[in-house]
Amino acid sequence: MNIAFLSSLNPRDIHNWSGTLYYMYHHLEKDHRLTWTGWQQYEEAIKFHRENFGEDPPFSPEKYAQLFGKMLTDLFHYEYYDLIICRDYFFLAYLTTDIPVVYIGDTTCRLFNQYLKIADSPKLDLAEKLEERSTQKATHIVYASEWAKNSAINHYHATPEKISVIEFGANIDNIPEYTDHDCISVCNLLFIGKNWEMKGGNKTIEIFYSVKKKGIPCTLTIIGSTPTQIPKDTDIVVYPYIDKSSSEGQKLFEQILSQSHYLIAPTLFDCFGIIYCEASAYGIPVLTTDVGGISQAVHNGYNGFLFTADTPASEYADKIIDLYMNKDMYTNLRRECRKHFETRLNWNVWKKRMNDLLISIKEREEGTYIPVYVINIKEREERRKHIVREFEGKSEFEFHLVEACTHSKGTIGLWNSITKVIKMAKEREDDVIVICEDDHFFTENYSSGLLFKEIQEAYMQGAELLSGGIGGFGQAVPVGYHRYWVDWFWNTQFIVIYSSAFDTILSYEFQENDTADGVLSKIIHNKMVIYPFISEQKDFGYSDVTLGNMEYPGKIREFFTRTNAKFKMIRTIQELSVLEYCIKYTL
Repeated sequence: MNIAFLSSLNPRDIHNWSGTLYYMYHHLEKDHRLTWTGWQQYEEAIKFHRENFGEDPPFSPEKYAQLFGKMLTDLFHYEYYDLIICRDYFFLAYLTTDIPVVYIGDTTCRLFNQYLKIADSPKLDLAEKLEERSTQKATHIVYASEWAKNSAINHYHATPEKISVIEFGANIDNIPEYTDHDCISVCNLLFIGKNWEMKGGNKTIEIFYSVKKKGIPCTLTIIGSTPTQIPKDTDIVVYPYIDKSSSEGQKLFEQILSQSHYLIAPTLFDCFGIIYCEASAYGIPVLTTDVGGISQAVHNGYNGFLFTADTPASEYADKIIDLYMNKDMYTNLRRECRKHFETRLNWNVWKKRMNDLLISIKEREEGTYIPVYVINIKEREERRKHIVREFEGKSEFEFHLVEACTHSKGTIGLWNSITKVIKMAKEREDDVIVICEDDHFFTENYSSGLLFKEIQEAYMQGAELLSGGIGGFGQAVPVGYHRYWVDWFWNTQFIVIYSSAFDTILSYEFQENDTADGVLSKIIHNKMVIYPFISEQKDFGYSDVTLGNMEYPGKIREFFTRTNAKFKMIRTIQELSVLEYCIKYTL
């Protein structure tokens, strides 16, 4: 599917949102065509704010939600997608589109405030208002936990049936090979977190010393924090920062986890906890607090243990010592951790569940089809195999392979084939058809939703012909967000013909010097083209129609390259005008 990934943060940057966006985008990209959108509109809003207000008050995206709504509404008219995956509520709140939107997150504003005690009430009120609008507007919502799902239902009145819970995965590229620890002589504890206070760093120190006082050899590795007041101890190692995006940092991180026996996380707040997924990948039991959405990632007694927020450090230590003294119990717990990683806490599982959801949403949007008549000379087996492959799996088409009419002059043969198809369509009482030559191929811009939308809107404007892509034209006038009226065109590899043009085509007396595209350009007055092109012409190195195309290898591709560049220039001017309008009349 062609999917817009709507996010103010760059999903290709592994440092954003603890790497979660990166892994979402990376895994969905394996099965879909993804485009990161929203960044340009976000940067335009920041630029406008700084030019007019400086840093007083600081930029707040929530205050530009209506502008984002206007800009993105126009964007999604210009750029058609099968689906939109949206991360930011301030993008979605005022967005108006027919494209299905999946809103994705790990918490709600209400939950976030309950734990962080945000003092700015007006800002919080605005954020909650926008998020409530977003949950109502979304076609479907995906949260990482039941905790977040219940908040959306109870606080924002979201429909339960349109919310799915799909757990995030471990942000690791190299899945570790699992092995049991034969003998644990030293108990290696691990703490990971940037916010030392909120993540329970001080309690972790207490837990560490509680274990040591019981006579258990113990070490503590701290990653991500720079605590200022911790005892000097050779058994405590601090890594203020490990860059997992570098090979050296990744290697160090993997080495530390492979040698750790427990992840200690007595946190005050966590929406889900990617690190718990990573710990499970290494078979590391987690000892953490039952707050936020943690219980979705850590199942008590299976891949870790959950404690109340006021549980003293000594109880954590007792659990560690009990497991340390019982090798079989610890080994079984490690195996259970790994099982949870393999069955639910990895991005491949997330991707499969997301794909199933996206497909079901898309299928609900579809259900119509259009007849397509594909012209093929019987002897051109290579072309026939090519065109059959192009339409495989595309249930939106009723596929008809039509044997081409042959003639010593290829242009006449093609015209006779076109009229043959028109007669077939009239007999079947088709209202609209696609005539397709066997050298057509779908571009990456194709989607059934876009095609049907343009067919319908072009019909409303009185179009008689709509092309999926052309190799040349004279003048073009935008008549829709993806649709242009043209004065003439080259290439007929994929054309939609409306029944209003059937008799006009059949009544024309084709001349020896005519070409099919030239005649259609002349006799059909209201002709349009979809841009970006959903269809182009494959160059087989020979032509059954135009001898000139055989004399210059690559000429067909050159036509389409030039035409694409020409349309791109027209489109750029058009988009700049819309962007200026949005900023001028929305703010």
